[in-house]
Amino acid sequence: MKLLNKLVLFDIDYTLFDTTALKASDLTQYSLYDEVKSVLVKSSKIAELGIFSKGESEFQKAKLQKTGIVKFFQTKNIHIFENKNQNLKEVIKQYGNCKIYLIDDKLEILYNAKQFDPSIFTIWIKRGPFAQDETFLNNFSPDATITNLKEAISIVSD
Repeated sequence: MKLLNKLVLFDIDYTLFDTTALKASDLTQYSLYDEVKSVLVKSSKIAELGIFSKGESEFQKAKLQKTGIVKFFQTKNIHIFENKNQNLKEVIKQYGNCKIYLIDDKLEILYNAKQFDPSIFTIWIKRGPFAQDETFLNNFSPDATITNLKEAISIVSD
């Protein structure tokens, strides 16, 4: 039974989507990290799934379409902005009745989310160009740090 009082918001680049492979292929190879589809299947049974991502909206949505994962996300739960920090509060307010799990590769986004709403469970996925960013902002530590999305399933299941 799906628990609709939980929401997992995923970033796209370096979280779900292998952006390094896309760049190396001159923007022709759309691929996910190996575990992504199985994680989305399992996560969708215990929570609503959403996207909170930075970038040009149509290009980001094309990544979801071309990799076949768009089906896991209701349109109302897809949030794509040029500046995530500017839109963070607006997105979080939409889910006031949910336990929110935010998975991102950028500590700054997780830090800002926690500042706005301390109840958000922040998960830092350490891969991509920001994986070595150990400059924790104001001594901020995310609630969890993972290197593979499979690790998030047990966190969201609790």
